[in-house]
Amino acid sequence: MRAMLYGATGYTGREVAPALTRLGLDVVLAGRDAGRVAAVAEPLGLAWAAFELTSPVDVDRALSGIGVVLHAAGPFSATAEPMVAGCLRAGAHYLDLGGEWPVFQQIAALDRQARGAGVMLMPGVGLTVAATDCVLALAKERVPDAVKLRLGVSTPQVFTRGTVTSIADLIGPAALIRRGGELVPVPAGRLWHAFDFGEGLREAAAMAYPDVITAPFTTGVPDIEIYGQLAWPQRLGYRLSGTAMAITGPQRWRQAMASVGRLLPEGPKAADRQGASFVMVAEALDPWRRTRRVRIRTRDGYTTSVATAAEAVRRVAAGAARPGFETPARVFGARFILETGCAWLDAPATAAQGGEAA
Repeated sequence: MRAMLYGATGYTGREVAPALTRLGLDVVLAGRDAGRVAAVAEPLGLAWAAFELTSPVDVDRALSGIGVVLHAAGPFSATAEPMVAGCLRAGAHYLDLGGEWPVFQQIAALDRQARGAGVMLMPGVGLTVAATDCVLALAKERVPDAVKLRLGVSTPQVFTRGTVTSIADLIGPAALIRRGGELVPVPAGRLWHAFDFGEGLREAAAMAYPDVITAPFTTGVPDIEIYGQLAWPQRLGYRLSGTAMAITGPQRWRQAMASVGRLLPEGPKAADRQGASFVMVAEALDPWRRTRRVRIRTRDGYTTSVATAAEAVRRVAAGAARPGFETPARVFGARFILETGCAWLDAPATAAQGGEAA
């Protein structure tokens, strides 16, 4: 099965490309700019193609003979739809490195169409949501009758310009959780919980992660809450900005954050990445509110994303695909993130208390 990496000239794409070749895959690198794509592909001895996603004819021509696409060209709110449409027409499985929850929702709505086309749609094969999906699945394994899942994610230690740009498109006055299977907005900064990320209990605030879309598919649990670590001054700022956005609208705030993102370097330095990591704590609550926890630690987000994305492509190319909207843990198993060598189970987390801020 021939694979295509679209977005091969981006920060993460340039690292995924050699990772795919090391796995012995038949890969075509692609992107919008011919010169930049060739500069990445030719030193690796790989075939390449340049085309715009705005032309369905060009997309169809480029995807002819392709069995699986790894889409790495953001912002995914603008690029995922035309690539998914092209994959459905071409019969190619679709994977991506996105983390924007509205895009996951849009792709999930194509489940029936994808099944009819024999195509698997699996957004989020990077750190988000491959790691988060797996740790939630591991927690569900420990509590088979779980009625609620919480996930806490530690503070990011390194950023890329593209990540901040994507986040800027999503900030708003409310976070999202699942209650009774339905998406429910909660005021930004109001819902909080304490998690032990390895140094004692730390506060975290509910946020709109794509796992509110994927976790119900993976686990079947109707109540899902995803939290990002924030100290109380940060949570207060998050809450105040959410209140302001509810009054003024989020657009000016998104523009301001995007402007900050453009000032950042394309990606973090190697030394900064080497010392960075993520900690994720998943809590599964049974019908009697008894809680069991799973904690994993990963390498930095970009190293982990390269490993999980490349391994996901390898497995799909080897035949591990199911038509329809799918998630990493459902198809590859809950231990997928551990099998990549970029994450490991940490010591059990301590008890945590949480609730809504006054």
